Amino acid sequence: MGRKEEIGMDFRKVSIGELLLDPNNYRLRGAENYKYVEDKNINNVMVQKRVLKMLRGDNSANIKDLLDSFKENGYLKIDNIIVKNLGKENEYVVVEGNRRVAALKTLKELYDDGMDIGNLDPGIFDGMDVVLYDVSDKEYEIIMGLRHVSGIKEWGDYEQAELIANLARNHKMSLREIANSLGISALMVKKRLNTYYALEIFRNDQDYGWAFAPNKLSSIFYEIMGKGVIRDQWLGWDEELNSFTNKNNMRRLFSWLVPNEADDGKLLEPIITKRDEIRVLAKIIMDEEALVKLEESRSVAVALEESGVYLKEGLKDSLKQIIKLLNKLNLGALTELTKEDKQTVKEMLGKLENQSGLINKLIE
Repeated sequence: MGRKEEIGMDFRKVSIGELLLDPNNYRLRGAENYKYVEDKNINNVMVQKRVLKMLRGDNSANIKDLLDSFKENGYLKIDNIIVKNLGKENEYVVVEGNRRVAALKTLKELYDDGMDIGNLDPGIFDGMDVVLYDVSDKEYEIIMGLRHVSGIKEWGDYEQAELIANLARNHKMSLREIANSLGISALMVKKRLNTYYALEIFRNDQDYGWAFAPNKLSSIFYEIMGKGVIRDQWLGWDEELNSFTNKNNMRRLFSWLVPNEADDGKLLEPIITKRDEIRVLAKIIMDEEALVKLEESRSVAVALEESGVYLKEGLKDSLKQIIKLLNKLNLGALTELTKEDKQTVKEMLGKLENQSGLINKLIE
């Protein structure tokens, strides 16, 4: 075997029925109905049905691109399907390629029911090439990271963060070791890791954990953990404890991320629902009056408008516009001013004169 033995590879031809979908696939871990499955139960018929349903999505929406491709082009072996032995003869768990196998299993069901499968050769169901890897759990995590954190990136923020957390916690790898193994920066590793820890804090909170939805919240927390003014100054993130030290502000933030019941009993949407809103929040997070307005209006945009930050930024923009207009000002333009325009200019000059003392102090 030579080279194949050195890296624990074994090329095999198996039937689609011998391939078991991985119920612990990182792609599924952000789903609300995800449950960890021990190896001894992976081949359970009900487990396999549940995993196939999760991978398919409603009306097979999650694998529609593959179904259409296989029907149109047949099965093109662009990437190897990687499997590991479950410990029983002719049973292999798919390590890499679960979506493709799910699509093929779906098409086999259609074929067995006499349905059209387009240009896909049905012979693939009885003999498809796979690569059997004999790797440790740590090597498996790194393979997944190379493909879905620094490589293909089909995974979401939560799945990527969880994999990095597993490398750090379960395999005791340092930030630098993880970064070198996955081919990404140590800064990126740290941000992903902090995101995962923050999500776990939210998940385990007795008051707000019920709203844990990683696929919705992961991008928001990723943004939070990338904003030093929120993470460090306002929430008091402790790198050694991997936790927030300002519990009051932490719970206040959590309250903005969950639905709230109005006085009339109606359920209100969370105040913060998008990662872009965190970028705005970072501008006003140290302005208590703006935060109170945020909670009253349940709008980040309204809070920004009412904040001192908005007034400062608005003043800067206004001054720039005034300078541009003054630079363009000429006698011809002045002669065309109406009576009302002239009155407006007088009022503006009067206000500038009244505020001259304050302005001089500011620019000294």
